Amino acid sequence: MATTGILTGDSSGSEDGKELMLSTCKISKAWEGGPLFDCDGNFVGMNLFLDGEGTSFVPRSIIIERLEKYMPKKEVMTFRHVEFQKRVHPWPYCSYPRDRSGDLDSWSYPKPSAATISEGLKLVNTFEETFGDLYDSGEGVWSQLDKTVCQNLCQAVVSLGSFSGETRFFACTGLFIEWNGCTIILTSASLVRDPNDENKIAEKLKIKVLLPNKQCKEGILQHYSLHHNVALVGVKDFCPLHSFRIKDPLNRTRKDPKRSRKDPNVVAVGCCFDLGVLMATCGRGTDWSGMLDYRDLRYSSCKITKAGIGGPLVDFSGRFIGMNFYDKKIGTPFMFRDCIIRVLKHFEGKRTTDESGSGGTPIRWPLPKPCWRHPEDEVKDLLPPGDGEESGPFGFTYSGGVRVDYH
Repeated sequence: MATTGILTGDSSGSEDGKELMLSTCKISKAWEGGPLFDCDGNFVGMNLFLDGEGTSFVPRSIIIERLEKYMPKKEVMTFRHVEFQKRVHPWPYCSYPRDRSGDLDSWSYPKPSAATISEGLKLVNTFEETFGDLYDSGEGVWSQLDKTVCQNLCQAVVSLGSFSGETRFFACTGLFIEWNGCTIILTSASLVRDPNDENKIAEKLKIKVLLPNKQCKEGILQHYSLHHNVALVGVKDFCPLHSFRIKDPLNRTRKDPKRSRKDPNVVAVGCCFDLGVLMATCGRGTDWSGMLDYRDLRYSSCKITKAGIGGPLVDFSGRFIGMNFYDKKIGTPFMFRDCIIRVLKHFEGKRTTDESGSGGTPIRWPLPKPCWRHPEDEVKDLLPPGDGEESGPFGFTYSGGVRVDYH
């Protein structure tokens, strides 16, 4: 609420006539303690109570004097140039005072300290967090999928890690696909992205691939596009029992008569590098892509963790839909199959690792970094952008792949 008036020049409420001043603004008791501004938005004082035909208020100069007098010296701030700004949402993750990050261990995670333990903080945003239902359990999503679909996913999905010496920098999921007359792993280029410069790949990194048979072999980076966040990794002396033909629009194992081709239900699949477990969760797809830089991204309501980055998104008939990325606020973004095919088309005929589509403004592919965080702050970080606002650039957002209106 707001009302207007003028300063009267009168004063009251003190012996020297300087403690309080009056304006003609008429307020109610509920307004006491509220701010008084001039028409340029400059802070004038704090309203107290209605006094006859005007409102008594404490002028700005008195407020500053009292604050500087009673605050401890080490906490004194400069109040002479107070500015009021609109709340700005950081992109896309915010840090909280109770976040902890320090010396890193061999997995590039901040080491625990006495403070993190005493404050009840927990390590979040790791690559070991599982999601959905585990393959070995045979329950949940796995019980809803056709047996052949389950077997094909188990034989084609792998986990990858990038290392510098004994230190692991990144871990993600990959999928064996048929491409250019060979079998190769499709995954996210975040696997080889330089953590200090996202527009470059890290030098002297080694890639390890955890295969479906639980063997760990060296991976060779064949092609990558940091712009599209797509990479192809080869493995010597290994032939998977199954690979996906993503160029085939009818790529499916068996038609399920109970589900139509336009069924919006999808399944996100991932694999943990350290644990070697296959995971899956289901959700619904959406065609909206307004909150991230890349216009060809879509979203699903599948709730995954960072371990699922680079993993496949399929329908219940086993048809390849796209490749998953990660965003804990909005939902799970994924690159649609047709866009991936365009990127792979650019790779064809290239004999060496190359970067494609890097012209123009760099695209951000932000990820929350591992840190020790208080559970309450972790809940705040899950709120969708614009939560609580009455308007926004689109008037709505997606939280967990579900539309949320701002008002």
